[in-house]
Amino acid sequence: MPHDSLDVLRELVNTARIRVVVSDLDGVLRVFDPTLWAELDALTGTAGGSSYSAVLGHPYLDEVVRGRGTHARWRELAVERLVAAGSPTDLARFAVDRWAATPAAVDERVRSALLALRTVGIAVFVLTNGTDRVPEEVADLGLGDVVGDDDRFLLNTADLGAAKPDPEAFARARRRIEEVLGEQVPPERIALLDDSPRHVEGAAACGWHAVLHRPEDASRTGLRLP
Repeated sequence: MPHDSLDVLRELVNTARIRVVVSDLDGVLRVFDPTLWAELDALTGTAGGSSYSAVLGHPYLDEVVRGRGTHARWRELAVERLVAAGSPTDLARFAVDRWAATPAAVDERVRSALLALRTVGIAVFVLTNGTDRVPEEVADLGLGDVVGDDDRFLLNTADLGAAKPDPEAFARARRRIEEVLGEQVPPERIALLDDSPRHVEGAAACGWHAVLHRPEDASRTGLRLP
């Protein structure tokens, strides 16, 4: 049995009559340098983990990815949290701007696998717990070949109004997929590739096949609902 997540995904496509493959964006198709957070902590003179907590750990992010907040306001609140953690205001603002401007990288192995699936007739979408900035970020990365030049294959939760792992997020994503394809797609004919165990479990609970992607190590597994 394959252990690599992409091999698991390919096997699902071959054995489970998969019609649609849905990939996560961050941590799967788009990756960031994890050493940045320690660098920002040193820059702001705050305790280890403060920058990560101020940005990705801020509760306002839950609003942003559901379309009820903006990336700009999220950055402002992250600055405030860093200041509360002991950073001078100017350094806190510089650190948040530095984070926001840090370039990501495309995992070319994932991109190639997704495009190869599309060439054999599998519909490929990207589902991300994203913000109002995602379309421009995806364009900057040159991912038009995956999401489509008009973003028709991009499922951004900030637009959907519900975020993974909420069941409503998967329901709305499936409805959008059906609108784009012009056909009904039963949940058992959809496969999700995601690096979050909670998102994988949420998708499986909704009847999707789901594959856990762990690019940071060799441990990869698959999960599906019988």
